[in-house]
Amino acid sequence: MSQLSKALVQGMEPAEKIDILISFTDITSEDNKIALHRHYVNGWPITTAAESRGLDESNFRKTAKTLENAAVRLERYKEIEWERWGYKSPFLTGELAHRKEAL
Repeated sequence: MSQLSKALVQGMEPAEKIDILISFTDITSEDNKIALHRHYVNGWPITTAAESRGLDESNFRKTAKTLENAAVRLERYKEIEWERWGYKSPFLTGELAHRKEAL
């Protein structure tokens, strides 16, 4: 079992992925949704993303943590499904890191 604690990377996530993850949460504020996109899709620093929508940074960090938790749970689900069908997750094998080193 993986001990993944962070599944999202600032500025590296597709907008559709963030939209799907938001749908798994109770995040409803349009300002929060836009700020999450600015942070995870466009790569804005978390402080700048929060300020751009007039959000309290501390509260926005909690919102980002909620999204991160949804992403971690989804990754764990995917690992279970991979194992079920006889595949190994690149997160479990370390192959993802190995591929990055090769680049």
